[in-house]
Parts: sequence; structure tokens; C-alpha cells
Amino acid sequence: MLEVASRANKQPWTDETLIQRLLEATDAAIAIDAPLTRPSCGRCERPVCPGMEACEEPAVIWLRTEGRALVRRVAEAVAGDRIRTINQVAQVQLAPYAHRATEVDVVYRRGLLPIQALGASNHAIAARAGHVRRRLRGAGFVLHHNLIEVSPAATIAALCGVRASRGYKRDADPWRTRAMILERLGDLTFAPRSRMAREDVLQNDHCFDALISAYTAYRWSHDHWPSPTHDEDGHIVVPPP
Repeated sequence: MLEVASRANKQPWTDETLIQRLLEATDAAIAIDAPLTRPSCGRCERPVCPGMEACEEPAVIWLRTEGRALVRRVAEAVAGDRIRTINQVAQVQLAPYAHRATEVDVVYRRGLLPIQALGASNHAIAARAGHVRRRLRGAGFVLHHNLIEVSPAATIAALCGVRASRGYKRDADPWRTRAMILERLGDLTFAPRSRMAREDVLQNDHCFDALISAYTAYRWSHDHWPSPTHDEDGHIVVPPP
């Protein structure tokens, strides 16, 4: 880690300031902790919708087949000859205008994020992330090549366990939880020029998320993690099982 900052020269990270800073990057991968693609319906240009059950878009087909099967499999457990519903896991009615395959996979198959993470691609932060993605495209940053979508919480869950991923912001003493996570990431170090970056990371939610996002991009590039199945539908990069 060379540098981490919650502000740009004591000023907020406005869109233009953020873009200009990112455009200075050379021979680098950029990781963004926000949805970089919209759900299938948001990308569709058909004048008439055939409905989810008849739609031929690969991402929609996945949602109504594998996605629904994942939801059912996690929400129900077979106990003898009866079905017992697991109350802790809510069953979601998947919809192509609200959900992306990658979110469903990370929540239900991998179990790395809570159910509240579903549907995040419709929020205002997703619109900003999409704007940043399009601006970066002009500088040669291409999604799934040197620009990736990440989730710090999912990375921490995969590498350090779900308990750590749920507690590094909410624990009574999140500093200790974050310090434990950094110790677990043995190949993550702070350069001498980073000054107080380690302390900033331990004390600040946003700085810690930025560090884990950058670390995810490093491991993705260095370890050659797998590419997405549905390119246009987006892909949250997380450590493989």
C-alpha cells in the first residue's frame, strides 16, 4: 500500500476530482466498490417486454432457473420427510429489473454477503459508478480487463470468515477487527512512504474499504481469478472458493 486518502487535498472527492485522479493511473487495475452494470431490464432495448418467463436474455434465463434454484436450496432444508424453512434466510422473488446474477450468486451460492446486498444496482451510488465507468473507458479502462467491481465485505468473508466481514464496521471495537484482518492478509504491507496510512485504514471505514478493494484487484490480477459468466450483467470479483 502506497497511499490512502478519504479526501483530495482536504477537498471532497467530487466526480471530476475523482476522475482526474484515476486518469493518472498507468499500468494499473481500478477496483470500484459499487455496481458497474445495470440489471438486465435496465439494459434492454426491446419496445415490448415478453416477460421474465419468456425472455431469452442469458442473464434472465439464469435468474429464473439457476437463480431460483439457489434461493430455494438455501431457504429450505430437508429434515426427514418434511421441509423445514430456515428463518434466517429470506426467500427473494428474483426480478430482472432489480437483481443481477452476480449478486444472487455471491449471496446465495457463496454466502459471502447478506441478503440486503441484493438490489444494490438500482441505487444512486450505482448511477454514479456507471458514470465513472463510462468516463474511464475513454482512458482505456475496460470492465473485466483493468476495471473491476468488488465488494470489500465479500472479500473479507471469503478470506477471513463471515464473522469478520460483518464486524469490521459494526463491532464495539472495529479497530481490533480490522487489525486482525490485516494480520490475516500476510502479503499486504505498507510502504515506508505511506506514512500514517495503516492507522488511517484502521480508524476510517472508507479507507479500510478502499484498501480491501485495492487488495482484491491485486489478487485478481496476480492470481488470475476466473472471468465472469455473464459479461454484460456484471461480475463482483471475489476470491475463488
